[in-house]
Amino acid sequence: MEFLKSNLTRIRRLFLAAAGLFLLVFFLRWGYLLVFTDHDIIVTPPHFSGSFYVPSYRGRQVNIATEKISQADFAGNITVIDQKYEKTANISSVSGRFDEDHERLRALIGAHDAIVQTENLQGLPGSQSLSMTIGVVPQQFDDMVAALRELGTLRSFTVNRTDKTNEFNSLLAHQEVLRTTRASYAALQEFGGSIQDMLLLQERILVVETELQHLGVDLGIFATEHSFSTINLTLREHEVPGVSVQFVLRSAFNSFLWTTGAAIIASVVILGLLAAVTVGAWLRLQANALLKKSDSDEDA
Repeated sequence: MEFLKSNLTRIRRLFLAAAGLFLLVFFLRWGYLLVFTDHDIIVTPPHFSGSFYVPSYRGRQVNIATEKISQADFAGNITVIDQKYEKTANISSVSGRFDEDHERLRALIGAHDAIVQTENLQGLPGSQSLSMTIGVVPQQFDDMVAALRELGTLRSFTVNRTDKTNEFNSLLAHQEVLRTTRASYAALQEFGGSIQDMLLLQERILVVETELQHLGVDLGIFATEHSFSTINLTLREHEVPGVSVQFVLRSAFNSFLWTTGAAIIASVVILGLLAAVTVGAWLRLQANALLKKSDSDEDA
């Protein structure tokens, strides 16, 4: 009876220790999710057309800026090139004074000579959400980003700069190919032919003309007179800035799943080690028994 009580006490202590460790890991993971996550991620995938890469900006808001860069070759000759680049800032903030911050945002847009390119305001008072794409001249980009970071409580912030010079050159090369193709088709029309051949040739010319028009739209984004950088801003309203009930509950659920998975993995590893130690001890006992039996047989 005493042996059973002793084992039950050990099992109870072991269970309480495991539960305490589980809760400790759970709360640490939950705290990490509450403090360091809930970031907005904006990804712009590339567009591929044909057998080689041809950038296309149709159907999405893109701002391209131009900057003159001086490069020196091995002989010391200086070459000035127009670098085309896309610079984007992604800012996500929450505010307990949404209407005031909204008015400050409008004032900042006017003060920095920026333009609103897309805007989406939704939700009722108390849970409003504003998503805005702002185009700003590159010279005002850093100052405006710094000012926008002061709106509400900043939750996430990234700045990305991507060189687009090669894509611009690719568009120009593709445009030249299409122009050469159009000229070749126009030359063929002068030789005449059957009505079916002429209709087919005219159809191909129409396809080339359509693609040239599309390329003209893409190349227009690279025009120096429309040089802008992009700021993607998300401003959400919360009564308690930076915290929402949904996010707290979602973080708790994810933390529980993560801790449970970690506990299962740890249990499997521990059981595997115990099994290995047990098998090793058993094999050692068997080996000792065989050695003892062998010694006994030799003595006999």
